[in-house]
Amino acid sequence: MIAVPRFRLFGRAQAEPPAPPPGFPVRVGPPGPPPHRPPPPPPGSGPAVRPTRPATPHNPYADPPTDPTGFPPIPAPRMPDGVAPRPDPAEAAALAGAFAVDYLSWDEEDPQRRGRVLTDHLSAPGSDPARLGWSGTGRQRADFALTGLVRPDGDGRVLVDVRVRVTPYRLVGKRAEPPAEPEREPDIAGVPAVAPPPTGRGWRSLAAYWIRLSVPVVLSGGRLVVDAWEETLGEEPDPPPAPGRSDHALADDDPIAEQQLAGGPW
Repeated sequence: MIAVPRFRLFGRAQAEPPAPPPGFPVRVGPPGPPPHRPPPPPPGSGPAVRPTRPATPHNPYADPPTDPTGFPPIPAPRMPDGVAPRPDPAEAAALAGAFAVDYLSWDEEDPQRRGRVLTDHLSAPGSDPARLGWSGTGRQRADFALTGLVRPDGDGRVLVDVRVRVTPYRLVGKRAEPPAEPEREPDIAGVPAVAPPPTGRGWRSLAAYWIRLSVPVVLSGGRLVVDAWEETLGEEPDPPPAPGRSDHALADDDPIAEQQLAGGPW
């Protein structure tokens, strides 16, 4: 008969705890009491609630009432004396785009319309705004503009880079006779534009092109206008009428005048 240690078949013998490292204090004696823990709340009492601070009554006079007129306006920065205000870039670009489309549109059958429209854009329309940048013949329609860089160009003046899509026309028939009376504008909201109708009798549209312009914009009289001074500067005025032959009241009695009128030696 072989002796078998106890619990070998039903479990392993518990290993003894390792020895503490050298120099570690070893407590000898019975274990101390467990750490103190608050007793659990009685059943049905709900979760624990942190006590709140006593509410202080609101004083209606602590905050002053809001001014019904709002905050005072912030004054705009003043420009130095002698310096013209510079146009707003966004507004200048909008005006330059509209002007470029009207400037690159014309119709020889209604040139007065172009002059009326361009006058509203220009600071100094010149002697004949209908012929500004146009020879007076042909037909062209601009229908789309893209504004780009807006850069300063001196005191109170900006230059706007604009690209315009234009459609030229070719005359394929006989030129129409100008109407005896100008056609009345229809009752439509807005202001007239120079661009003629897309189709016209005797005209055939060609392929479209892109044209690039630099439009100068200034502030004049409180409104934005296009400064076309450089283009209107070179306009040559109409030649004066040739002086006609004037009758001299004393020609019959003045021998010098008689010789000059007759082409004499004097």
